[in-house]
Amino acid sequence: MSIKWMTIATVLATGTAGTALAGHAGDTSYVYAPVLDVEPIVRYVTVERPRRECWEEIVYERTDPRPFGTAGQTLAGGLVGGAIGRQFGSGSGRDAMTLIGSFVGSAVAHERAVRNRAVRGAGRVQAVPVERCEVVSERFTEERIEAYRVTYEYQGRRHTIRTQAPPGRQIRLRVNVVPVGL
Repeated sequence: MSIKWMTIATVLATGTAGTALAGHAGDTSYVYAPVLDVEPIVRYVTVERPRRECWEEIVYERTDPRPFGTAGQTLAGGLVGGAIGRQFGSGSGRDAMTLIGSFVGSAVAHERAVRNRAVRGAGRVQAVPVERCEVVSERFTEERIEAYRVTYEYQGRRHTIRTQAPPGRQIRLRVNVVPVGL
């Protein structure tokens, strides 16, 4: 006789059929079955994590020995050129000659200051450490437990079920007894 028929015969013998015939849909009870094996169901996922990566670079900068550049010399050339231009002008042309002399004097003084600076050098070169940073993404493959495959024994038979958490040494089962064929 198969185990299924033996289970039904046992249920009928205990009087559950009488309650079913009396208008009840069935009898529900809870039992505990021993857990034989728990195996995690693993899924592999790729995860991206941003990471800040920094390094030090050496940058070469020129240092200027003089605090002022060519502006002072250009201004002085403009004043001298304006004074000379005023000497050559007469009447209403005097203002125009003063203005032209200022422009020419400024231009000549600026060019000379730039040339002198290039010949003498604009100071010394100095190595300066500078920190540079960037964000890079690293990819990892991680194992994630998706569920657990639980093997347990109930009434001499092995059963397998999938659960979200490991059940421990025993698993709780709901047994619903319903008569068949009445």
